[in-house]
Amino acid sequence: MRQKKLQKNFNQFFKKKLENKKIAVTGSNGFISKHLIQELKSLKIKKLKINEINSKNINYFNYKNLEKKLKSVDYVVHLSSATGGIKYTKENMSEQFYITMTKDLNVFKAAEKNKVKKLITLGNLHAYPKNINGKLTENKIYGDLPFPGHLGIGWSKRNLSVMGKIFSKNNTNTNFITLYSANCYGPGDTLDLNYGHIIPKVIIQCLKNKNFELFGSLNAVREFIYVKDLVKIIILSLIKVNKTVYFNVGSGEAIKISKLVNLIKKKTSFKKKIINKNKIIDKSKRVCGNKNLEKYLNYKIMFNMNMGLSETISWYKKVL
Repeated sequence: MRQKKLQKNFNQFFKKKLENKKIAVTGSNGFISKHLIQELKSLKIKKLKINEINSKNINYFNYKNLEKKLKSVDYVVHLSSATGGIKYTKENMSEQFYITMTKDLNVFKAAEKNKVKKLITLGNLHAYPKNINGKLTENKIYGDLPFPGHLGIGWSKRNLSVMGKIFSKNNTNTNFITLYSANCYGPGDTLDLNYGHIIPKVIIQCLKNKNFELFGSLNAVREFIYVKDLVKIIILSLIKVNKTVYFNVGSGEAIKISKLVNLIKKKTSFKKKIINKNKIIDKSKRVCGNKNLEKYLNYKIMFNMNMGLSETISWYKKVL
């Protein structure tokens, strides 16, 4: 009931704000992008045009073509990135960094050239220094190096806020807004165990109901955000944020990985064994500081982890 009321208020607020606007979404065939586009279309906004950009209709490395794609666009939501789970990130560090940085630079330059009103980019918490334990606040992002295993994606995501500052120095036409998101999950996430993050990996394996091995520390504490909340935050940022800025986006709900795994096991009725051979003792706590989320957007999270996991597991049951 609460979700329906909040959704109704959300829809009414945006119907006029986005009328006659043109929004380009990069990585439009990706997990978060699909949810964003679906949410925008569900609002049924008068004369709203959505330009869906992905690797099938654009070469991100060809700047001139990208510049043409962003012509006459009001807003750009840049969600195209070389992403993956722990295994992919560690084994493809330089490739991940090169692909992501090249895409980002070309999108920033094309947005600047076309005098786009707002460019929204999505970072993650890997951008933060490795030595921070506890709340990750925005003023600490430029400290030490990111975690060694996440250097590629960590530096490329940290650079989003740097590029925002640089590109805004001589450009008063565009606001560059970077959202540093907690780990996002939800229906429509990957089915590939080599690329998946912790939640889809555990759900998929539990639904198979066979013994499986889980990599990574179960003692770490992390924060997650449900995809339906995240896309609402992105849309709110299009409307409410009117300056170049970066800030954290999370649910405010921290959870120990062992507790998360047990919660998924319970929801999937998993009865087999999970083998964890991880020799690294990681008891770190890496969670968002959400003061700026409240400051800029005044948004209240709609889906807690219990609700989000239930919907996510239901989706995986249908597609597996």
